[in-house]
Amino acid sequence: MPEEVVRGRSIEGIRQEYSQAWKCDPEELEVEVLEKPGLLSRQWKVRVSWDPSDSNQEGEPSVTPEEEKEQVCSVQWNEEDKKYTLELADAVKFVVPYPQAGALYREGKVQDSTFMAVSGEILEFQPTSLLGQLTWELAIRDQGLSAVAVVTHQKSGRYTLPEVIPAEVTLRFEKVVGWLEAQPEGPYWNEDKLKTDLRDSGIIHGVLPLVWSKVLAVEGVQTVILAEGTPPIAPTPSQLEDYVGEVQQQDSADERIDFFASKVKMVHEGDILARKIPGKPGTAGKDVRGQEIQGLMPKDFLFKAKKNARVSEDGLEVIATAAGLPVRTDETSYRVESIYILNQDVDLASGSIEFPGDVFVSGNVQDGLHIYSSGKVEIRGSTSKAEIRAEKGLIINHNVLAGKLVVGERFVVRSELLRKIQELHEELTACLMHTDELINSPNAKGLRPGQSLKILLERRFSELPKRAVEMEKYVLGTKDELINQDLIVAARAAKRFLAGLGPLDPQALPFLERVNKAFEQIILNISLEVPEKLNCIVEYVQGATVECGGTFECRKGTYNSNIRADGDLRIDGVCRGGKIISGGNVEIKELGGSGVSMTTVQFPGAKRLKVGFCHPNVMIIVDKEIIRIEEPYRLLEVYREMGRVQVEHLRGD
Repeated sequence: MPEEVVRGRSIEGIRQEYSQAWKCDPEELEVEVLEKPGLLSRQWKVRVSWDPSDSNQEGEPSVTPEEEKEQVCSVQWNEEDKKYTLELADAVKFVVPYPQAGALYREGKVQDSTFMAVSGEILEFQPTSLLGQLTWELAIRDQGLSAVAVVTHQKSGRYTLPEVIPAEVTLRFEKVVGWLEAQPEGPYWNEDKLKTDLRDSGIIHGVLPLVWSKVLAVEGVQTVILAEGTPPIAPTPSQLEDYVGEVQQQDSADERIDFFASKVKMVHEGDILARKIPGKPGTAGKDVRGQEIQGLMPKDFLFKAKKNARVSEDGLEVIATAAGLPVRTDETSYRVESIYILNQDVDLASGSIEFPGDVFVSGNVQDGLHIYSSGKVEIRGSTSKAEIRAEKGLIINHNVLAGKLVVGERFVVRSELLRKIQELHEELTACLMHTDELINSPNAKGLRPGQSLKILLERRFSELPKRAVEMEKYVLGTKDELINQDLIVAARAAKRFLAGLGPLDPQALPFLERVNKAFEQIILNISLEVPEKLNCIVEYVQGATVECGGTFECRKGTYNSNIRADGDLRIDGVCRGGKIISGGNVEIKELGGSGVSMTTVQFPGAKRLKVGFCHPNVMIIVDKEIIRIEEPYRLLEVYREMGRVQVEHLRGD
């Protein structure tokens, strides 16, 4: 039955084309749609086939079974040429060759695919003859744990045709050819040779039973496993039992959280933090040559006890030496942090909290109170007009209403200081370069250096004096070990010679050159070294100020808040109003909104901003470049590439 997969502009056209090619009625064709026209292709992809047995038309006499049996194809064998001669009967309309059994010739040409037959046509069939072969190649694999034979087994004889072939509409050679067995003429090895080869190869251990039967069962080329060694039993590694435990959440938000059922797990002096169960060595094995394979020793580890912890004398336990919060710093290192735990609200009864370690509060922080911690702070409730300062991380599980959050204050101060110095240094460098060019230009004849500097400050660098004033104010008003006498002198000198009439001073340019070099050296010496996982995680923020030296994450949304993070910033909900400043990548689900003040997002050009949906009235600042969003967009993405700010988006409507 002829069948093809084709493409065309219409199904009717395909029917007409193949009905003419196969000389049949278009309605007799079976058409199966594989692929409809689409954006990439305007053509139909179909499978068209025709069964000639269904092609009897009305009024034509059908062939009776008795008449069909009498129609046969005669076959003759030519011993000299080793070929069959086949005369096709009238009933044969199609011939399907079987190349595996031999070559079918039509008018001297080999036919490999189905073709239409002509009544009384003579075909020649030259059957394939095989000499017969049974050979193998031995190989030892898997580092001696297995021996295999790549067996080549070919039967001997040739394909045959019967003297008479019943005529059918489609003559399929695969159904009519037979096989005539003959004595092997090629190499044909026996079981004794297999045993000899195994012995000569030194394969004496793990020889499998009935391997000769498996070799004889091969047809063609296959790999037979002859022997399998005894693999060594793997050792049992030392196991660690960790008693620090998993986090337990309180399900009811209305009930007061019980500390012992909360996320924080306390330990007392003498408690076991972890225990090691020693491993067991492995058992030796044996390869197929009978050689022993040594068993491996178990993987072991050593406990490392850090702050407020010790390792037992036998090395099998880590024991707390003080009460506090157990911390597993890596795979085998443990310490106990001293923490402050308040199982109630921070209110007038408890007072504010100032603690050098971690702080955990199970309730809320009420108006006007504060928490200052040199470690991490976790608040299970909300904060309202409170000030929270956490040096190593902050988690607030509910709302933040007004107030101020400072996370990693030391890093916030240093980041702000570094940013101010860099901005002042970059703008001062450009100003001094243009001043030098102006002094040396023919148009500046008669101008003194100070006058040239004053002109440039007024016309092109009007923000530079303001930056110098702000720098001096910030340096004098901030306490940090990085703010030394050299930085104070440089800040005062920058203000002295950039603000007011300072640029007209004859010594302004030389002093500013030295100040700029001092700023460059200070920038190189400042090291932020922000610890990993320094982050601020909150549920919802409204009308608050947030300063974070690491990453910031808000699970629901922010409203009219000023948020600054030196790392990445992510808001999983809505960000409406206020200002967002990030030193890393920014990801916001929905930005801006109608009926609120302008929402501003600022980030460096080396990072990216991704917004799921952006409303109008949004300002985006990339370095010093400002982008205003005046219409809604979906999937907004802003980044700098090849020195230019790129804005990708889809229209929101």
